[in-house]
Amino acid sequence: MTVPGKWFWRWPSSLRGQLVLCLLPLHLLTTAVLAWAFARNYGETVAHFMDGQMLALAQSNVARSCASLDQPLPQLDGEAVHEGGEFVVQVWCVQDPARRLSAMPAADVPLQPTPGWHRATAAGADWLVYTAPDTGGEVRVQVLQSGSFRLQEVGGRTVFASLVGLLLLPVSLAVLALVVGRASQRLEHAAQQLARRDEHSAAGADLAVPREMAPLVQAFEGLLQRLRGALLSQRRFVQDAAHELRTPLTALNLQLENLRPHMAGAEAEFAQLQQGMRRAEHLVDQMLSLSRQEAARATGPATRLDLRAVLRASVGQAMAAADRRGIEVGVVDDLDGPLLLDAVEGDLRSLFDNLVDNALRHTPAGGEVELRLAAGEGGARWVDVVDSGPGLPEAMRERVFDRFFRMPDAPAGGSGLGLAIARQAGLRHGLRIELRGRQDGLSGLVARVHLP
Repeated sequence: MTVPGKWFWRWPSSLRGQLVLCLLPLHLLTTAVLAWAFARNYGETVAHFMDGQMLALAQSNVARSCASLDQPLPQLDGEAVHEGGEFVVQVWCVQDPARRLSAMPAADVPLQPTPGWHRATAAGADWLVYTAPDTGGEVRVQVLQSGSFRLQEVGGRTVFASLVGLLLLPVSLAVLALVVGRASQRLEHAAQQLARRDEHSAAGADLAVPREMAPLVQAFEGLLQRLRGALLSQRRFVQDAAHELRTPLTALNLQLENLRPHMAGAEAEFAQLQQGMRRAEHLVDQMLSLSRQEAARATGPATRLDLRAVLRASVGQAMAAADRRGIEVGVVDDLDGPLLLDAVEGDLRSLFDNLVDNALRHTPAGGEVELRLAAGEGGARWVDVVDSGPGLPEAMRERVFDRFFRMPDAPAGGSGLGLAIARQAGLRHGLRIELRGRQDGLSGLVARVHLP
């Protein structure tokens, strides 16, 4: 909202705008100062030169005699005097002041009482007057020059010089725009390169940036280096912890099996204990999978993969668990032609393995899990992993992607890492995962993987 009587001004956010805002008034002020200095110096030069000519012209006529006044001087018109700067010579006879000569009778400036320089007004114009000293001769001489001519001469040359300075203004702004534009392009290119970097990018890559921006780039490289070190330490800790946990978990599992014959009458407690062991083993496996996935991201190259083959492999791996619970698993393919993706095979398998495993865990015995390959408008393609479980509230469909988050009523045996692993694996290859409800009126959840 604008408040009456106040003017709101904001400093430009762009470097180009700031430079223009600073240099434009500076350039105009410099032009004005140079114009003033030029007018002053050129005015003094013109005055010195023309004053000398008027003095010389007066001295050349003081030797005249009264008899020479019978010969008229060349007559001058107003244009030659006021625009051309011609000098007007006036000569009086000392013995007979009524006898005089004038190169321009209309400039009726009387003889000044004292010799030297004077200002006078005659015929509606201002005149600069030089009256020659009385040397005792027969005549007195006076030389006139139009005062407006000198002003026009100095003013015209000053305006011309100022125009040259003003014409340099757009040239300066164009050069400024070119230099700043090239620097901005280099910064934008460097920003794009930096935006594509992550903790796995090679350190010390050369970025073509202006020298003034080099410290910022070096600071960013240092930050990435520290981030690489921190993430590497974290990844090693997870790997070491998961590997160290595997051995005691295996030993506990063996001891638990040895206890089975001695647990007669406590089958329920034994089943809970065994279920806890399986959950711990699954959690360790998921932690190892997550650490391997991140390590493969740093070193594993992307290859051209057949998505249908990856889906068949994920379904084949889940068939044993599905058969034990009587869950039907199938693939519906509504896409034509080859379906190839450039990706790391381990990441792509991890994505669909975890989505299928999550669907199986939330599908009751005798239900079904279906993988559908479909296409929509604008060439959009996706893979839906559809289950027939209880579904998921809309408010929780983003929260379940957090690491170690589990719904209160989630089935036993999960680790809270599956969907987090799947999302990270998908984002690294431009595959976005979206959870939604089923559109056929049945209960269940749809995990849609948008393909690039």
